[in-house]
Amino acid sequence: MALFLDVDFDAAREMFYLYCRSKGLAERTLQTYFASLAELRAFLALSVDPPQLPSGQDLRSFVAHLLDRGLARTTISIRMRAIRSFCGFLARDGICPSSPMVGVAIPKTPLRYPEVLTEAETRALVNGTPPRSWEGIRNRAIALTILDTGIRLGELVRLDLDDLRLRDLTIHIRSGKGDKERYVFLGRFLFRAMRVWMEARGRFCQDGPLFMTRRGERLDRRNVQRILERLAAKAGLHGAKVSPHRLRHTFATHYIMNGGDPFSLQRILGHSDIKTTMIYVNLAGVGLREAHAKASPVDRLLDDR
Repeated sequence: MALFLDVDFDAAREMFYLYCRSKGLAERTLQTYFASLAELRAFLALSVDPPQLPSGQDLRSFVAHLLDRGLARTTISIRMRAIRSFCGFLARDGICPSSPMVGVAIPKTPLRYPEVLTEAETRALVNGTPPRSWEGIRNRAIALTILDTGIRLGELVRLDLDDLRLRDLTIHIRSGKGDKERYVFLGRFLFRAMRVWMEARGRFCQDGPLFMTRRGERLDRRNVQRILERLAAKAGLHGAKVSPHRLRHTFATHYIMNGGDPFSLQRILGHSDIKTTMIYVNLAGVGLREAHAKASPVDRLLDDR
């Protein structure tokens, strides 16, 4: 095992923990990172306890160990990407002369496209039951917010009233993934749904969370998931799983199919890497052909001749 600058694994892991905290990483990301590092530590401690920092050969042996255990390649890929972040930190902070992950191959995983609602299913979800009650008005506004902006579930439940700017047709996302701020935009139907919701909501509270219970309490993640499940049941979508993340995928896919470009979609979704956004370009292949037929530069230039 390699030892760099007299820092052992446990000390380096604690330094990495403080670094991740200072970057404001999401709790779920931190859990993934440190569960992966805990498993690597246990493997390294089979030889020396407490373990030193891993070498490239140690990491290749660890990958082989995970494969021998029969773990899915997707699971191994997630764990090794977390370890790669740790190794990158070691190199950036001068703890290692270079990342121990250099030259270590991560098993390839099959490309999996996200599941999305069809246009008919989406229409049924938002039009299945006219919102007559206070909760119904709120629930329709929630579903339309995700479908029209692609906002993440965690971002939606953290929204406050002053994040909604109806006059500008925008919602301010103050604490997106990685604590990044951005704006998302309201279409005509979401604008109308929000105006109706503001009228209903205003009777109870003039500030606080954008989406709340009748008692003025902020909705949590599970509240929103149950709301969407009930909307799906009322719309007769018994065979389609309707979740916040699936609605986000639906927004992104239909955005591309309707002629949106991946670079603007990247900013709307808050992706740090365009590769993540390009999944929706591949998923919406048929829609892209239709978009090209409408927007072909040559056709538009030569049609009048």
